[in-house]
Amino acid sequence: MVTEDIIARLDNVRRSGAQISARCPAHDDRTNSLSVTVGEDGRTLLRCHAGCSIGEIAAALGLRTADLFPEPDTGRDRTTPEAEYYYSPDVKKVRWRRPDGKKSFSWQHREGNSWTAGRAGPATLYTGMREPGKAVFLVEGEKDVDTMLSFGLDALSLPDGAGSRWLPDYDALFGGKNVVILPDRDDAGRKYARMCADHLKDIAEVRYLDLASIWPEMPEHGDVSDYLEAYGEDGLRKLLDSIPKKEYRPPDPFLDSFRPLDEFAEQEATWLVPGWIPEEQITLIAADGGAGKTSLWVNIVAALSAGRRCILDPPGHTRSPEKVAFLTTEDSVRKKLRRKLREAGADLSRITTMDLSSDVSGELRGFKFGSGKMLRFIREFRPKLCVFDPVQAFIPPEVNMSSRNAMRDCLAPLIALGEETGTTFIIVCHSNKRKDAWGRDRIADSADLWDISRSVIMCGTTEDDETRYCSQEKNNYDRLSETVLFRIRDEQIEYVGRTWKRDREFVQETALAVGKSKVSECSDWLLQYLHDHGGDCPTRDMEEAARAAGYKYGTVRRTKEALKSSGSIRFINTGGRKTKTWRIALNGEPVTIL
Repeated sequence: MVTEDIIARLDNVRRSGAQISARCPAHDDRTNSLSVTVGEDGRTLLRCHAGCSIGEIAAALGLRTADLFPEPDTGRDRTTPEAEYYYSPDVKKVRWRRPDGKKSFSWQHREGNSWTAGRAGPATLYTGMREPGKAVFLVEGEKDVDTMLSFGLDALSLPDGAGSRWLPDYDALFGGKNVVILPDRDDAGRKYARMCADHLKDIAEVRYLDLASIWPEMPEHGDVSDYLEAYGEDGLRKLLDSIPKKEYRPPDPFLDSFRPLDEFAEQEATWLVPGWIPEEQITLIAADGGAGKTSLWVNIVAALSAGRRCILDPPGHTRSPEKVAFLTTEDSVRKKLRRKLREAGADLSRITTMDLSSDVSGELRGFKFGSGKMLRFIREFRPKLCVFDPVQAFIPPEVNMSSRNAMRDCLAPLIALGEETGTTFIIVCHSNKRKDAWGRDRIADSADLWDISRSVIMCGTTEDDETRYCSQEKNNYDRLSETVLFRIRDEQIEYVGRTWKRDREFVQETALAVGKSKVSECSDWLLQYLHDHGGDCPTRDMEEAARAAGYKYGTVRRTKEALKSSGSIRFINTGGRKTKTWRIALNGEPVTIL
């Protein structure tokens, strides 16, 4: 390996004639304790004055001890260089092509009429500047500088390429200039470019142009010379037109999360299930126990895995088979869900789930929303759809579901994860039993489940106990879909039809049907009670007896109103002004005055 290549890996390199010093990489070196010289046989001699061994120093540089020796000449040796770059009439850098095809560099300086190895002087910049001007391109290597000069542009590079260190002497050459930095397409090139930009930001106007933004096919390790060789003058014009108007500032993960609106590409919403389940977003399915929410997501998962229509799809819809996942703590995979999915026509090979019974070490206990384990799972398997049933099983134990801020922080990473991986999420939750509640008010435990979901589906039963419904209560990207009616036969969903009724109407109809049933039952009781008491009795006595029989005040009131409207009973006021008593009587029966 060439000595200069090794020196490029060191920090705080100082040169004084033929003497070279640097910080020793093998220990915490605050001052230069490492001496670097070249032996007569061309080997690199390293000596740490603090006592580090040669092996320790080489290992700290990512080298072997053998790398300190010059490479043997094989066929094409280094007597004929590929290129020579003159930093001054007396200092040049030589580029060699090694037998393995890789390049290497060495420095030479003039001593009398001959050239001797080594730089023999402080590191200076390689300049391709015809006349010192205001605008200059900062590139990574001498070849790129010469390329820019051939196109009539001024350019500079640091002397040791991506391994260069910034020296204070460089500041004066850039002060007040307009500098455009063009990094090579590799990690070393980007690191070099940002190092230069960070040093220049306070002394020059700096622009940073990633060539891959105008050349998407740019190869790894490609540079501006490759770009201009491929596209010539047309490419040069595009390069100049693409120079950012804004000055460079160091990367800031927080500030870089904000951008002007004109930098956002407009996108149309895409659908996993047209009109019902938007891609890469969160859809919520909520229902009372036994309403069919598990059968619904099983139908969707089976259809996606097998590449066929699900119950929510429009007629004639087609799709290709997709990888899907479901994660549940509600039902046994082996005893129920595998059979249910198989009978639903699923392609079981395309469905992934967790095997709770094999988790003897408890790894899955940390599988929660926002956890590293969940991120690993989604990024590794990248399912088209992932179902969580129920939501409570995947909320971290420290998160209170009734705390809006905590729930928002817990669930928000799913949205970014979905857009990153192309995964759509279905979250399943139970609805609450609150009286006279529907839609948003029926979402159990946390309103944030509703807020963060882009689509919300409520399931429930109709007046006909066999018929269920899927009512879309929220849709951020389109009008609400028509409600789907279905039955469950042999644990599988069977399509019944569609209606524009919503969850509110079904809840109210069910409540009204229950109310009517109670009134009818109470009517039979009340008529029998009157008959047993001779056809009439004080109203207060009847109401106390009704409460003792288990009927609520509201039910008794509605029953009296219904029987009076039908002409079955009448109310009679008896007694004087101070002894007024209301009695209830069967119509046609005499009233007994006690």
